[in-house]
Amino acid sequence: MSRTVARRRARCQIPGRNNGNKGAGPALHVTLTGMKNSRRGAPWALVALAGVLSAAGTPLVAQTNPAVAGPAASAAAVVPPTLERLRSSATIRLGHREAAVPFAFLVDGKPQGYSVDLCLRVVDGLRRSLGLPGLKVEWVPIQAAQRLPFTIEGRIDIECGNTTATAERRKTVAFSTPTFVAGAGVLVRAETGAKVLADLKGKRIAVVASTTGERIVKRANEALMAVVPVVVKDNAEAFAALEAKRADAWITDDILLAAYRAQAPDPKQYVLLEKRHTIEPLALMVRKGDPSFERAVDRELNALINNGDANRLYQRWFMQPIPPKNVTLEVPASRLLREIFRTPTKMQYDVDVIVL
Repeated sequence: MSRTVARRRARCQIPGRNNGNKGAGPALHVTLTGMKNSRRGAPWALVALAGVLSAAGTPLVAQTNPAVAGPAASAAAVVPPTLERLRSSATIRLGHREAAVPFAFLVDGKPQGYSVDLCLRVVDGLRRSLGLPGLKVEWVPIQAAQRLPFTIEGRIDIECGNTTATAERRKTVAFSTPTFVAGAGVLVRAETGAKVLADLKGKRIAVVASTTGERIVKRANEALMAVVPVVVKDNAEAFAALEAKRADAWITDDILLAAYRAQAPDPKQYVLLEKRHTIEPLALMVRKGDPSFERAVDRELNALINNGDANRLYQRWFMQPIPPKNVTLEVPASRLLREIFRTPTKMQYDVDVIVL
């Protein structure tokens, strides 16, 4: 079987930017139909097209997928509008992960992280715009498998974690402007000697339930790699499995892998492989079918981006020492994220691409 596993389509519309000229340039329509595998491919091979467009000064905006109705429509019908509930209860429920460093994790029992801070700033903006100075925050801990149903059912108002805004998920939930752009990577025990995913044939790979990692392992086995999935509930369990040698590798967002490796007692025992297997625009998640609240969240988040606060929070969590071990991740913003910080754009990728 060919390892050209990249497939499906993306019809992206890239409008021209107005840099003081009297009109925008023509739109460029691009269709992605496939991408060949390369064992020595650059880690951001998947974003080469986006990088070129970004370098040319053009923001990436995609046409929306018309097939976004689904189970969320009926589920949302029984949940009252979020803004209405906020006014009546004076409480907003924020869902947070407990071990997604540096996005959302616990320090002394309290949620902290980049996405947590962004959500808190969004809530500050909602207090002002809604005239609700007493709006309280109720923190709701969630696992990866709970985040979509909790959002759809109205058990949380905003998910503050590291969820990828995929086309499939947008059928049942809604997303904000992206807050980070990651790629799925592979962290291996150095003793495996693995250089690429194919070197892990027959090995055990830790994946968190209901994440992209599960899909990558499935595709790998479709390509006859015969890897053995070790399914765990969260990132902490995944790294624990790697530490205890119950797994030979771990697949998830590259930034999470880098964070856990940096905080390990002996980081040299682990190697983050060079290749990235997906492109993952991460965003805050809200309930679908509640446009007034979605617009309110976008308005407050985009204000943070435009006034530079979002970038300052990025520097705080990715370029400076972070708790609990005061480790510095030293992960500069990618080209795509810098573009978003310059011109907030609700990128919607109708691409489901996994490159092995």
